[in-house]
Amino acid sequence: MNAALESASALPTETNGYNNASPARTVPRALLLVLRVYLGVILFITVLGKLTRDNPFATEMLRFLRGVATRRASPPYLHFVQDVVIPHATLFSYLVMTGEAVAALSLLTGTMTRVGAAVAMFLFLNYMLAEGRMFWSPDSEDAAVFFIALVVFFARAGRVWGIDAYLAKRWPNSPLW
Repeated sequence: MNAALESASALPTETNGYNNASPARTVPRALLLVLRVYLGVILFITVLGKLTRDNPFATEMLRFLRGVATRRASPPYLHFVQDVVIPHATLFSYLVMTGEAVAALSLLTGTMTRVGAAVAMFLFLNYMLAEGRMFWSPDSEDAAVFFIALVVFFARAGRVWGIDAYLAKRWPNSPLW
């Protein structure tokens, strides 16, 4: 009789035939790995293309900013592009490539993933604004990857098969992982 009670208490508690587990607990955390690596691969391919092209990235960035951004960007962002970015195009091209490389390495290795995701969100937000698109634009793939980076940031996706898992054991209260 006691064995029957013990085995019955090991069963999950159900109310009205439904399991009490929340959807967040039933989704495997490995799906976060897929999002993290996907975002890292996108950034890695993007920066690799900028580093291996024949023309310097600064000239292509200037061509883009003088063309697309001046026709579609919002007035405050256009003012920023014309007064700050275009006069310092070489510096900004190196900043973009450095940001993409740091975010890609961070996301691919799972090291300081929250920092990498924050850098990725900043980059994708700027790409979206430079193209004159908003979050609700149906053709804005930058908005989609921005939200993927947001999920990676809040879910602490580096703790799934990443170096952040080991760092979190050593320093559990750090906001970086």
